[in-house]
Amino acid sequence: MSAPKVGIVTVSYNGVADTVECLQSLRALTYPNYFTVLVDNASRDSTAEIVRAQFPDVTVIVNPQNTGFTGGNQTGVRVAIQRGADFLFLLNPDTTVAPDLLERLLETWVQHPNLGALGPLMLCSDAPDTVWSAGGFVNARGQVTHLLQGEPASDKQAYEPCEFVSGCGLLLSRSVFERVCFFDERFFLYFEESDLCARIRKAGYEVGTAYGARLWHKVSRSTGRDSPLTLYYMRRNQLLYLQKHGTSLGLLAAFADSLRLLVVWTLQRNPKRVILLRALSDFTRKRFGRADGI
Repeated sequence: MSAPKVGIVTVSYNGVADTVECLQSLRALTYPNYFTVLVDNASRDSTAEIVRAQFPDVTVIVNPQNTGFTGGNQTGVRVAIQRGADFLFLLNPDTTVAPDLLERLLETWVQHPNLGALGPLMLCSDAPDTVWSAGGFVNARGQVTHLLQGEPASDKQAYEPCEFVSGCGLLLSRSVFERVCFFDERFFLYFEESDLCARIRKAGYEVGTAYGARLWHKVSRSTGRDSPLTLYYMRRNQLLYLQKHGTSLGLLAAFADSLRLLVVWTLQRNPKRVILLRALSDFTRKRFGRADGI
């Protein structure tokens, strides 16, 4: 039996140095049947031109505007499917991968045939033996927990189920992806992979982590851990996620949490209150997708 064809899809936005480092690590992959699609979300740093010059084997697609993680991956996945991919591996450009990454993931997939989504063990680039995520879960108030975060990596080779896998390294089969449908582009950025994994699990599939497969992630390199952009999309999309997959009580509790924080920040004259207020307002008014001016 021939090795399944894997289409690797990565979406870049003004991060040419990280993107080049990521693509260089992909060159070292030992899996025999893969190709790479780069979708550039209207970068201003010549990412597309540099990648075309240095990586002629990579298919480069340039979006005329920034369509976010969701829209960029939609574009790349469609191209990968047209090229006959059996599996789709979504990869952030601020990552590097182990040479045997794809073999390890696909071996685990064969061993667990009810899988719908699978991720590798994700380690921190600046602390390469420290876990950033081994999958995660979202609680009733929409708060995200990454399993094993901050713990030392072990030699564990097992598979463990979880609720979601981070979109910075996510393996999907073409058949599952086409059944469950594409990303919900209302999210634009953040919670989109949690939403996809929730829909995969509702369709009767498992989601999990293959501990023997490894990548390294430069956490929040593209958006900034405490940036206004992160604050806005995390708060707005937390509520959208709960509206789709949570309970009414959980949604009300999460909204109340943000309202209390808004009151505190207003009393403190914290400038972040403006961003939080807009996130809550846009959710209430059903203004989703890309938010201009953030």
